[in-house]
Amino acid sequence: ESMGSRIGRAVQMFEVGEFVIGVIGSCDARQLRWFMNGVFKGIDSRYQIQRRTYAHKPRRVKVLIQDLYQLIRDRRSEPKIIFEPEGEIFSKVSDKIANLFLERNERINLLFGSREGIPKGLFRFADFVVDLCPGVTLSTEYAASSALIGIAFALQDKMVAL
Repeated sequence: ESMGSRIGRAVQMFEVGEFVIGVIGSCDARQLRWFMNGVFKGIDSRYQIQRRTYAHKPRRVKVLIQDLYQLIRDRRSEPKIIFEPEGEIFSKVSDKIANLFLERNERINLLFGSREGIPKGLFRFADFVVDLCPGVTLSTEYAASSALIGIAFALQDKMVAL
């Protein structure tokens, strides 16, 4: 539950369009419930802070559950970035990723593994496979926030250069 809460706060902090819990095969329903309870608690706590402090009305993150393979299939025409240690170093592809966000006016899917990671067979469907921090295995609850912060910096650099 605490991991889910940290992830929920991170995705709400950036007001991502949606957070999809991608499952592979069967999973323990009780553990999934605890995780989801944490995600909603994290989203709600961050959303309440945003409502009090932001000048604009924040958007609450939508949460979905879908089989990971079906998700990839359904979104085959959309850009996908997989964050796994086998990928290219973020600093080498950050400019290309920033361009992807600036040039494409569509949903961009960011995929983060947990436990066993994203199955290697799905790498071929990704526009980028990225290693955020070479030599360090990021814990699940910090992967999304680390990637979103990295993308924000890459976009900032790109926009300052324009």
